[in-house]
Amino acid sequence: MNRIDLYFTPPEAERASIDGRQIVIIDVLRSCTSIAVALSNGASRVIPVESVEEAARLASSLGATSPLLCGERDGRKVSGFDLGNSPREYARERVEGATLIFASTNASSLMAGLLEGREQLLLAYVNVGAVADAVRRRGEDLVVVCAGKTNRFALEDAACAGALIRRLEAAGEAVALNDAAETAREYDRAHGHDPEGILSRSEHGRDLIEMGFGDDLPVCARIDSVPVVPHLREGRITALSSAPSRPS
Repeated sequence: MNRIDLYFTPPEAERASIDGRQIVIIDVLRSCTSIAVALSNGASRVIPVESVEEAARLASSLGATSPLLCGERDGRKVSGFDLGNSPREYARERVEGATLIFASTNASSLMAGLLEGREQLLLAYVNVGAVADAVRRRGEDLVVVCAGKTNRFALEDAACAGALIRRLEAAGEAVALNDAAETAREYDRAHGHDPEGILSRSEHGRDLIEMGFGDDLPVCARIDSVPVVPHLREGRITALSSAPSRPS
């Protein structure tokens, strides 16, 4: 790996050249966290879609397999969906063996929209070590895209990108960084010891607390608690790896 380019919002990535590079996307609050938890608890696959309407159509076409409709709009579970976007909902007894159709405000539209057809790894604090290991094994230049919050900068995603860069550098990777990646690395150096504090200070985190989802924040801040690498390929997310990485 020679280079890491970080984009704080999807529109920035839309204008970038990302061909021939491995892609990591981040949505700490909460999609990438919830998907990692779902896969760790035995979900067979997750299908991201751009819209609630597309989720309903796909569920109807897959009716024989009884997929679970999952996700949210503006933080809250969609009416008629089986699960929302809280990682605490994705318990083994709910998701083991199931196909999940996933529609969220920020992440799924990035996965299935702007980045459709491209392989992607999904990153959150809960799997930062496992994703770092997977990225390092592949050895290709890296593009990191933050899902953000309605196409705006999200502090928690940028901070998590910095944690990933720290893990890669700690393993001996000497890489060139764009300015956004440099900024994220420096923020992590100053504040990365307290991920829960980062989440609670962030605009998105404060919104979730106001909506009654404050208990999700410590779950999303638990570094390396879910050492699974969600891998999106050909429209399906499955677990690439479950090998743990030592926290640092």
